[in-house]
Amino acid sequence: MNILRTISAAAALATATLTAGAVWAADYPSKKITVLIGYNAGGGTDTIGRVLFEEMKETLGQQITVVNMPGAASSVAALKLKMAKPDGYTLMLAPSSAVATNQVWNPNAKYEVDDFTMIGAVASYQPAFAAPMDRPYDTFAEFVEWARENPGAKVATITPASKVQMELVAQKEGLELNFVPVKGGAGMIAGLLGGDFDVAYSGGAHQKYPDQIKTLAAAGRDRLAASPDVMTMDEYGYMSSYGSALALVGPAGLPEDVVATLEAALLEAGRTESVREVMGNLDFPAKETGAADLTEEAKAAYEAELELHKAATATN
Repeated sequence: MNILRTISAAAALATATLTAGAVWAADYPSKKITVLIGYNAGGGTDTIGRVLFEEMKETLGQQITVVNMPGAASSVAALKLKMAKPDGYTLMLAPSSAVATNQVWNPNAKYEVDDFTMIGAVASYQPAFAAPMDRPYDTFAEFVEWARENPGAKVATITPASKVQMELVAQKEGLELNFVPVKGGAGMIAGLLGGDFDVAYSGGAHQKYPDQIKTLAAAGRDRLAASPDVMTMDEYGYMSSYGSALALVGPAGLPEDVVATLEAALLEAGRTESVREVMGNLDFPAKETGAADLTEEAKAAYEAELELHKAATATN
């Protein structure tokens, strides 16, 4: 009987080992991993990333070092990643839009979706158009009516796509808008809190100020987890962006076993209490997406953003 138990246990261990072998790369990682983040330290992506990598470090058994490389909505970091050796030791944490759609708008983002390997995602960004709380409109439709009566409304934009969205609204509704380019979420938040803008595009950072900033519309195709009653730009009859996930990405050509190892470690870390807590504090809803699904999402986002670009080009 003991012999049978021993044989059974050995068989189970062998099966587990074979299964693990199908997921985990045998000799990876064997040294420190560097992760590029295309924003300054202290922002939402950076804050979540540092907690996430502490959890992944425990699983992978190696240090993970963050290198902040801000510029052009993560395009600077993406270009650096594109040139990296595809061995799993240089990665990037960024909005999936950084590799899926930035190149549609930025001629200096000289890369394509296929220049990268999607590993996985653990959260969603919450893109929206927001306004100072004291403005006399509470919905995007009300803003449009107000802007019609008040030419020169100040609109802050962070990304080229968000500017195009508002330009298309202005053309459709006959509005005269004053566009104000802003560098990053910090400038957008400061402007909204100071009342400098009538409307601003936000990647989601505005949700930390519910008593001072209100959400007028979801900029993506889905309603916001933090503001489920707020309509999307699609629902208002305007073009929307595709949305974006907080994604871990590598250069093209990462070995499948390395991708599988990183994917498993990433998704496991994304489920931990520490990561879920920081995501909750920053109003980043959890979004567990594996490599295959994220790859399809990135390609779909690229095609959708091309449509938005074509619409903008056609009206100019």
